[in-house]
Amino acid sequence: MRIRLHIGVAAAFTLLTVIMIGATVAYLYFNHRNLALETAREDMVAARSGAIADLMSIIVPTGETVATTAKLVATFPEGVRTLDGMGILYSEIRNIEHFYGLHIGFEENGAFYQVVKLPPEAKTFGPDDFPIPEGSRIVLRRIDGPAGEMVENYIFQSEWGRITGTVQGKAAYDPRTRPWYKAAQKRDGIHATNFYLFESTGRPGVTFAHRILGKDGRLIGVVGADLTLNGLVRILNDMRIGEEGQVFLLDRDDRLIAHTGTRREGEGLKFAGIETRQEIAVEDPLVAEAISDWLENRREFFDFSHGEDGRVFIGSAGPIPKVFGVYPTLGLVVPEDEFVGAIKQSTQRVLQMSALILVIAIALTVFVARLLSKQLRRVAEEAGRISNFELEDDFTLKSHIQEVNELSTAVTNMKTGLRGFGAYVPTDLVRAIVSSGKGVSVGGTARDLTLLFSDIEGFTAKTESLDPEILMGELSAYFAMMEKEISAHHGTVDKYMGDAIMALWNAPHEDPEHAVNGCRAMLACKAAERKLNGDGAHSHLVPVRTRFGLHSGPVVIGNVGSLSRMQYTALGATVNLASRIEGLNKRYGTDALVTQPVVERVGEVFVFREVDTVSPAGTTHPIKVFELIGEGRGGTAFPVSEDQYRELAEWKACHTLYLERRWQEALAAFEAHLGQASTPALVEAYISRCRAFIANPPPPDWNGVVEFTTK
Repeated sequence: MRIRLHIGVAAAFTLLTVIMIGATVAYLYFNHRNLALETAREDMVAARSGAIADLMSIIVPTGETVATTAKLVATFPEGVRTLDGMGILYSEIRNIEHFYGLHIGFEENGAFYQVVKLPPEAKTFGPDDFPIPEGSRIVLRRIDGPAGEMVENYIFQSEWGRITGTVQGKAAYDPRTRPWYKAAQKRDGIHATNFYLFESTGRPGVTFAHRILGKDGRLIGVVGADLTLNGLVRILNDMRIGEEGQVFLLDRDDRLIAHTGTRREGEGLKFAGIETRQEIAVEDPLVAEAISDWLENRREFFDFSHGEDGRVFIGSAGPIPKVFGVYPTLGLVVPEDEFVGAIKQSTQRVLQMSALILVIAIALTVFVARLLSKQLRRVAEEAGRISNFELEDDFTLKSHIQEVNELSTAVTNMKTGLRGFGAYVPTDLVRAIVSSGKGVSVGGTARDLTLLFSDIEGFTAKTESLDPEILMGELSAYFAMMEKEISAHHGTVDKYMGDAIMALWNAPHEDPEHAVNGCRAMLACKAAERKLNGDGAHSHLVPVRTRFGLHSGPVVIGNVGSLSRMQYTALGATVNLASRIEGLNKRYGTDALVTQPVVERVGEVFVFREVDTVSPAGTTHPIKVFELIGEGRGGTAFPVSEDQYRELAEWKACHTLYLERRWQEALAAFEAHLGQASTPALVEAYISRCRAFIANPPPPDWNGVVEFTTK
């Protein structure tokens, strides 16, 4: 594939520029992106570490409070059953924001004592949703009494000691059946529950519990501290990064406990409880995919694509240090664009500006390259015309570019040289050599050709006294006339030999109709000759009569000679025979003889007269020769008249008698035909033969062949 100069220059410039811009932008983008992602990792670690520290600031004091209360109750188990004892419980949680309440459940009879700090928005309290008296901020809940007669009391206070209302009812709550109680009574230390809904308010929270053992190791009960999620919500919300960052919390079994929404979605947590990840995925596919990716690889930092648009998210997750037997995992996930979005936008702007600059640069490059290539294109077009051997017009090109000017001069000189070269060899041959682009070498190929030889009758007698310069001019005009007709019918003049012409068909270009075209060319040359004679041209050759011989057969066609000088021509017996056929015209008084192979190739396209069966000098095989009369019926260029058809019929009858050895009858027929024959010399030759055969009949094996021993 070849491209134009200005396109190639523009393409090369564009490619190099795109590579340079692309490499530069890619380097800057990926370098800045890596820096941004490294910063993102640092920010995520800092956010997670800060959140863990905040969580520990809540969890550790809560555990300490529960442990201290358990020791207190173990020492004074009856003290907490009094109002003053419950006041001590309240004092432990009063100033700690995240504490919702502190409670104690007793193993012996299921008694339950609880101090709760009511949230400002609370309107009801307890399993039966008792209305909270106005101004109440504290509620004491006490379940106690003889077995089977347990009573539940609620004492509402605005502050400690100022009662705003009381409620009493039959107890339906047994702490010993609650998960926090059951889990803590079986182990030492502090137990933290999963998030669950508080029975008293129906709000989510978590309980830290510690069992109470007597001096004898007997279980007295369990102390529990309820934490609201206000602190957790604040910590996890503060941990979010950007507008679309989310935080998730997993339990020790890698189940989702809770996760935040985005800042756009507002504050608050979404709790999963003990749902499976499949159920969670329905609610928040992004969080579910982040958890799934982390569980699969357990890497501190990870990234994944999410959604139909393949948006990239980066995540970070890690366990919170073990506290009270709990191994929670805290993670966060953030769109990559939160960190590299500005870089992408900046890169896009750079690319847009670069593209604009590139378009302008390409346009300028194409413009300049087009100016430079315009003259080269003219040279190329001229070279193309030369390759087609179109050498008639002159070529002139002036350029300020030295190389272009030198190339133009070289093309001009080449054209001049080829124009001169074309005068010495066949134009078709030169065109074939130039257009093929191949070198010339000695050698040839076998091919069937039709060959024509011509000769001017009486040329020597007409020209022996002429000045050579006059003879050269008149003969050149004659050759030009003949060459024009031969070329017009796809023939190639091979050479001029004195006043003779050798032409050929089916070389150098293939011509399936070479025999037909050879016959038409011979008729056209005869017509041109008649016109020349009829016009009364002032020439020493006029009236001119040319004798033609045409033969078809196999030859070797190619370059003959040496490497320093060679000639394109045809060689072989066919060439020699064609030359001999032309010479036979003198014997028969004809001017257009063709051989039987020609007649067989053209069929009924032309009309012929069978002349004789001959064995020319230098040949060993007899061959029939015919006189070309004109085109067959339907032909318009060289028609045959009715008189000619009648003459041909009479000739055929005479010739048939001759071939049948009926000499007397043949002689009489030929003598009768002589007066109207267009070729009397031919008829006279047969009359002489008939008389000779009457006097001396030929042997029985006579086949009608006439052998010639001289040219």
